Amino acid sequence: MRTVLSVLLGVVAAGSLSAQEATVVSERVAQTTPPRWIEPGSGCELKKGNYLVSSGSTYLKSGTETGVDENKHRLFGDAKRVLTEAILEKGQEKNPAAWYYLGRAYLALGDIGGLDSAFARAEALAPECRDDIGFYRRGAWVALVNPGVEFLQADNVDSALALFRLANQVFHDAPNALYNTAVIHANAQRPDSAIVYFRKAATTAAKDSTKFKDDRNQATFNLAVILQNQGRHQEALEAFSQYVRWVPDDTNGRRGLAISLRAVGKADSAAVIEKAIVSSAGEDVSTNDLMSLGISFFRDQKYAESAKAFAQVVEREPYNRDAVFNLANAHLGASDGKGLIAAGTKLLVLDPMNESSIKLLAQGHQMEKDTETTIKLYTDLEALPVSVTVDTFLVNDAGARLTGTVTGRQARTADGRPIKAVAVTLVFELVDSTGAAVATKEFALPVLAKDATRQIRLEAATPSAVGWRYRRK
Repeated sequence: MRTVLSVLLGVVAAGSLSAQEATVVSERVAQTTPPRWIEPGSGCELKKGNYLVSSGSTYLKSGTETGVDENKHRLFGDAKRVLTEAILEKGQEKNPAAWYYLGRAYLALGDIGGLDSAFARAEALAPECRDDIGFYRRGAWVALVNPGVEFLQADNVDSALALFRLANQVFHDAPNALYNTAVIHANAQRPDSAIVYFRKAATTAAKDSTKFKDDRNQATFNLAVILQNQGRHQEALEAFSQYVRWVPDDTNGRRGLAISLRAVGKADSAAVIEKAIVSSAGEDVSTNDLMSLGISFFRDQKYAESAKAFAQVVEREPYNRDAVFNLANAHLGASDGKGLIAAGTKLLVLDPMNESSIKLLAQGHQMEKDTETTIKLYTDLEALPVSVTVDTFLVNDAGARLTGTVTGRQARTADGRPIKAVAVTLVFELVDSTGAAVATKEFALPVLAKDATRQIRLEAATPSAVGWRYRRK
C-alpha cells in the first residue's frame, strides 16, 4: 500500500496541526463511521470476489456492531490488514470492492489520506458508486470543516488552514472549505492563492446552484475583486460579467464591471452601466461610488452625466466641498450657466477665498450674460489679499483634522493698481451633517507678501464632522 501511504504522508506534511490536534481530528473523522453496518447503496453493486475482500467486509461489520472500543479498533485494523493483503498480494488491485471497503476501513480508523486514496481508486473502478462513496466522504468533510471554523474563529489560522486543506481533499462537492481557504489567503495578502481557491469555490458551488447559490455568488464576486486589484482586468471582466448575470441589481458588481471594462478599453460599454447606476442610485450606492462615477463621466467628457452623479453626492453631503467643486466644473463642461451659478454659490459659502471658487461662479454668470455680477466677481478676485487652499480633511473615530495653506497675493484694483497688503483673520469651522459647527478656530495671519505662505491646522476630538467652511472675519 505504498501509494496510499505516500498520499497520507504528503497530506500530513502540508498541514500545520500539532500532534495533539491531529489526534483529535483523526478521532472526529473516525466517529463519522455510521453506528450500524450499512451495505453499499442501491446502484453500487460490488462483488467481493475474493475471500480476503469478504473477510475485510466482515471485519468492518463486526467492528461497527461491537460495543467494546478496544475490539472495535482491532477489528477495523484487521479489515485494513486483510484488504491491503488482497490488493498487494492476491491480485485484487482492480477489484473496486477491495478499494471501497479499504476506504471505509481507513474512515473508521480516522486515516484521512488513506480514505481519500482508497475511495478515489474505488470510484475510478466503479463510477456508479460515486454517491455511495460521497456519503462517507461528506461525513469526514464535516468532521474537518467544523473544527476548522472553530480554529478560524479562535484566530488559529494555521490549524484552520490545515483542516480546510484536508477537507478540500476528502470531499469535492461543497464550496465551504474552499471558500474559507480563499479568505485566509486573501487576509494574509496572498492574492494568487486566494484567486485559485475563490475560483475553485465558485466552480464547485455552481455545480449545485440551487443549494449553493449564495456561495457561488460571493465566491465569484470576491474572485473578480481580487483579479481587478491585481490588474488582471480581462479575467476580472469575465468574473464580474458572470456575477452580474446572476445578481443584476448589485451595484458593487455593476461598478466593478464598469471599472474593468474601462481598463480593457471599453469605455462606452462602461459608461452605459455607470449611467444606469447613477439613474437608479439608492442608498446602496455609496457617495464614494457616485464620486468615482462622476469623475469617470467627466474624463469621458460626458458632463451632464457627471453633473448628475456629483449632484447626488451634494444632496447627501451638502458640506462636501470636493463634491460641490466637482459639480461646478461638470456644469462648466456642460455649458450649463444656471447649474454652474447654483453650484458656484454653494462653493463660495464654503470656500470664499479660493481663487478657483470665485472664477467658477464668475464663469457661470458670464454664461448667463450677467455682466454686472461677472465684473464684480472678477474685481473681488483681483482684490483678494490671500488665497486659501485646504490641503487635507480627515475624519476617523478619534476625531477630525483639517490642514491648509494661505498664500499671499498681490491685490489689485479693477484698473490694475496695487492694493496695499493687509493682515487677515480667518475663522474656520468643522461642521456636522446639519451644518452646525462642532469645532471653531480663528487664524490671525500677518501681512503676507506675494507668494509667502502660512500653514493652518484645525483638530477636534469629534468624529461627527463631515465638512468644513471658513469666512474672513
